[in-house]
Amino acid sequence: MLTNEHTWVLIENKQEQEVLRYCSNCGRTVPFLDTMIRRHNSNGKNVYRFAIYKCVKNHTWNEKLATYKAYTDHREVLDAETFEQPFELPRLHLSQYLENGVQEVTILIEHVEGRFRIDKLLAEQIEGWSRNQVIHRIKAGQILVNHQIVKPGFTLSARDTIKIRVL
Repeated sequence: MLTNEHTWVLIENKQEQEVLRYCSNCGRTVPFLDTMIRRHNSNGKNVYRFAIYKCVKNHTWNEKLATYKAYTDHREVLDAETFEQPFELPRLHLSQYLENGVQEVTILIEHVEGRFRIDKLLAEQIEGWSRNQVIHRIKAGQILVNHQIVKPGFTLSARDTIKIRVL
């Protein structure tokens, strides 16, 4: 069986650096500015990356940017600062793969910064597939994440592997 492999880096394109949010210390909704300071926290299974935001009175709020799975072999993880310029992922033309005899496409998610649902991401990146078609294929087991059937709203993490059966 012929397969085609891709590696993706997912970075949410956030144009605005200011976020309106309720500040419990100020007692009202205030703008929070991104300090561009990042911190990491772990619970043994996952490592979390946070952005630190501050309001005008220096009260902080942390936004979760990424979740990495912990590995015992200490694999190197790409630093998000390497990818400062936003770029577009190449669109997948699965009909061309099928014509060339490719029956399965594997996508390794190398890095994730932001929140990406599998159904929305694949509907945007696969040429000719609607979101309903993607949802139907996920439920039918034609799209697997880490060799398992997941819900269409599954949120992708770094080191996830997506397998798509081209039919």
